[in-house]
Amino acid sequence: VAALQSLDPQAFKVKSFWELIQALGVFRLCSFPVLVNNCGKLMTITRKFWGKLCFCMVVRPSVNAQFIAVETEGEIADSMQKMISLGIHPVLAVPIEEDLGESTGERRYEDNLADMLECVHMSHSKGWSKNPMMQLKITALVRPELYVSVSSIKTTLYELRLTKIKVLCSLTECENAHLLLGLQRLNKLGAVSVSKVCVLVDAEYTYINPALSLITMAMMKKFSLPSVWIWNTYQCYLKNTTTSLSLMPFRRLDVKLVRDAYMDKERKLAEKKGRTDPIHGNILMTGDYLILNDFNPIKPTASYLIHKAS
Repeated sequence: VAALQSLDPQAFKVKSFWELIQALGVFRLCSFPVLVNNCGKLMTITRKFWGKLCFCMVVRPSVNAQFIAVETEGEIADSMQKMISLGIHPVLAVPIEEDLGESTGERRYEDNLADMLECVHMSHSKGWSKNPMMQLKITALVRPELYVSVSSIKTTLYELRLTKIKVLCSLTECENAHLLLGLQRLNKLGAVSVSKVCVLVDAEYTYINPALSLITMAMMKKFSLPSVWIWNTYQCYLKNTTTSLSLMPFRRLDVKLVRDAYMDKERKLAEKKGRTDPIHGNILMTGDYLILNDFNPIKPTASYLIHKAS
């Protein structure tokens, strides 16, 4: 089956007319800030009055289905086959992340790891694609407060032009122990994925990204030779993306280039702390348009990567 071009309307053939109408309705609802900003309260009140069973029967197939496509392995297999039949390359993802103050303990991180390992297993064993991939967020395996500390250390090292560090003296004994557990989880995930499934590691917020990139690059160095199995993410909507790329000691590199995701919160944090807005003003400032069936808003970063690869 030929691969679809970006934004090809043929991709919607997998959906019924009712599913398209339902998706459009949910999309319209999500365009009202008052609903989006109070969705947690509204869902809590609705569940209280309807009861858990009735609430799930209504919300799961309507609103929830727009964000979590499937749940069971059988549903995943059916959905994958439909997309593959249309030339769409599906990617399994574990869309779990944490922000500051949301940590629930080591047990939760171990459960998340089990989900990720199952994701790798299904991506490889089912033969859905010649180049299977899965996507994850590292904050599902280690609490984000630790990444803030490591990011601070890493930034200081770059500012001082230091390239080696033997111990993370700024971390407490408990933090170092938690970091070790997190690295063991990531090592297990990398070992299972190598030669089987490409792992796309998401970037997240700017205050933890230096640590995320550091850990991802370490995984790439260990597991991405000779082939690339671990991919980092570079957020092209950030003004310092090219600078971040220039600091990376590339040998061989695959990247997932994205726009959007965390822009609103990043701008609010910058304004609150009196810092310069870290986000490009618009898509034209992010990159020049490149007309090739559609547009490429990340031309400067892509050009830099090509230069590094050569």
